[in-house]
Formats: sequence, structure tokens, C-alpha cells
Amino acid sequence: MKTFDFYEFAGVLCPGVVALFSASVIFPRFSPFVRDQSISVGTLGLFVVLSYVAGHLVQALGNLLEPLIWRLFGGTPTDWVRTRRRTLLTDQQNAAVEERIKIQTGKPLSSTTQNEWHSAVRSIYAAVANSGHAARIDVFNGNYGLFRGLATAFLLSAVSILVSPLFRWSAFVFLFACALLAIYCLRRFGIHYARELFVQFLQLPAATNQGGMP
Repeated sequence: MKTFDFYEFAGVLCPGVVALFSASVIFPRFSPFVRDQSISVGTLGLFVVLSYVAGHLVQALGNLLEPLIWRLFGGTPTDWVRTRRRTLLTDQQNAAVEERIKIQTGKPLSSTTQNEWHSAVRSIYAAVANSGHAARIDVFNGNYGLFRGLATAFLLSAVSILVSPLFRWSAFVFLFACALLAIYCLRRFGIHYARELFVQFLQLPAATNQGGMP
């Protein structure tokens, strides 16, 4: 039987639980078993399955919202190295990353297109993962997925309560505030992920770097 890994638990199952539980509060007629204190093992299993499905749907919506969120912060943190819109690494680290990218692609980082850079970032992660130093990166990625899902679930709940017969402004403000806090944490872990990725990349021997890059 398949077990949940960290990303599936944090990034999929938890947001799905929040989405289903919020739906049961906002629209109690549709999900009475969610808050049933006499819940059975079978019902619990069904709730986990439904939460897993709901979590994937929430993350699908989160994937659509993600570019809009990062546009407010000057692009994704992994792209800050290329655009220099925000500070992610030190000047020395930026120069080292640019030199390694130039060796592999044959052109300066400043002339690398966005699609080429995204491909390079994926190759950088693959090289770091192959070296066995991606554990912290994966934890940051799992937490990033968690807060992306939570932000989406809380935003969806905030919108849903506007059409609920149980509408209260206080509940809407609370859910919207939770979404903003989740977006703040999303940004924080996104920065941690990108910084750790490039720091670990710079620790790789030149031969490992060349093997992992396109």
C-alpha cells in the first residue's frame, strides 16, 4: 500500500483537509460526516481519500494563482538570480552562478531566456539531488507546497462564504487574513528553497556540475 511522502502530506493532504472542513462549516448540509464526533474507521478513510482528491484540486487552482502571486513580488525567487529584481544571493555567489551557467550554455546569464533559465534550474536541482544534498531543498519545497495549498484553500473558502447562508463579515475577514498569512509563508519558503538550491549548487565539484547541467 502506498504511503504518503512529506510533500503529499504537507502539500496535498493538509490543504485538502482545510478545504473540506471549511466547506463543511460554510455548507453544513453537504458534508455532515466531516464534523461527526462518532466518526468510524471507514468514514475516516473516506475522509482521507476525499481530502487527498480535494488537495490535488486545490493545488491545481494554486498552480493558476501562483504566477499572479509571484508577479507581486518581482517574479519567482529562482528567477531573481537572472533578473536581479530582488536580492537572493551575495554578489560573489551571483558571479559564481553566472560563471558556471556561462560555461555550460556558452552565453552570459543576462542573455538567457526565461525558458532556458527554467530548464537550467531544473538541471541544477537534478545535479544537487544526484549528489545527495537535496534534503533541505525538498523540505523547503514541501512547506512551499503546503502554504500554496493553504493560501488557495483559504481564498476559496473566503469566496465561498460570500454566497453562504451563514455569511459573516468576521468570518470572511478571518479567512482572508489566513490566506494572506499563508501567502507570506509561501514567499518565505520559496526564497528559502531558491537560496538553498543555488548554495548547494555552488558546493558541487566542477565535474558534478558539468554532468548535471544541459
